[in-house]
Amino acid sequence: MEQLKRIYISDRLFWDADFSALGSWIWRRLMDLRPLARPFLSCFIQSGETALFWHDNWTGLGPLIEITGANGPQLLRACLPAQPPTLIHGSDDYFLWRTSADTVPSQFSASRTWKALHPTPATVPWYSSIWFKSGIPKHAFHAWVSVRGRLPTRDRLLNWGMSVPSTCLLCGLADESRDHIYFSCSYSRSVWDSFFTQTSFNQPYTFSEVIRWVHHSTPPGKIRTICKLVTQAVFYAIWNERNKRLHTSVARHPQLIIREIQIILKAKLYGMDQNVGNTKRISSVRPNPGDRYLHLWFQIFPS
Repeated sequence: MEQLKRIYISDRLFWDADFSALGSWIWRRLMDLRPLARPFLSCFIQSGETALFWHDNWTGLGPLIEITGANGPQLLRACLPAQPPTLIHGSDDYFLWRTSADTVPSQFSASRTWKALHPTPATVPWYSSIWFKSGIPKHAFHAWVSVRGRLPTRDRLLNWGMSVPSTCLLCGLADESRDHIYFSCSYSRSVWDSFFTQTSFNQPYTFSEVIRWVHHSTPPGKIRTICKLVTQAVFYAIWNERNKRLHTSVARHPQLIIREIQIILKAKLYGMDQNVGNTKRISSVRPNPGDRYLHLWFQIFPS
């Protein structure tokens, strides 16, 4: 640190000096962060030998030069007392870190500073529809990208100025967009419908309604978990088929997609049943066969 002060800072005023042409790339990038770090630093006067009257935040209001402006020193000169204030000799001025106006200054904390710079946003209403304990990670991630409107569908590619056809790769009957793929498209709708034709569910056909429905309108507990898994698996499989057609020009019948989803979900539900069964055996509780995920699957989604 002393070497940095000697080479780069020397007699320069740290907060205002121009370092754009001095030092390494890392040093220059660090100096660019000075305006971001400055509000966090509070100065506590002891001897008065280290603190900068105009440039350090010793009043709690911020640096005086930022409050008064460039004419501050000239205007204040007439107001200064004839005798300097009494200082505490033998004690150095010191600096503490304050992450917000209502917190007590303390030593620097990386975690608290990160939270101050990146406040935790409010929980979005679709959170539990996308992220849940038993979800398949790649399916959940794809659903998250979809709900954020970040899928590279052809309508978005055209908006970016790319020269691509606008028609849907699955049905070829309308312009491709996220809301068309889920589930205005006749191809994707046939896949979606196949899982609910023999159920009492009144499944929606627009993307935003599907996200709300899967959490708020399905029965709670294991049935809701299964519905979430089905929804995300259908999202993922349809997008995967869309990409395969884009890159290989090979189209598969909806029944093949449906069968593929069924195999994946049955394997997932079997594994979930095994985990629950092992937990209950350890706790000496006899599992109820009728309460198994696979039993509910065959009861609700016969296939």
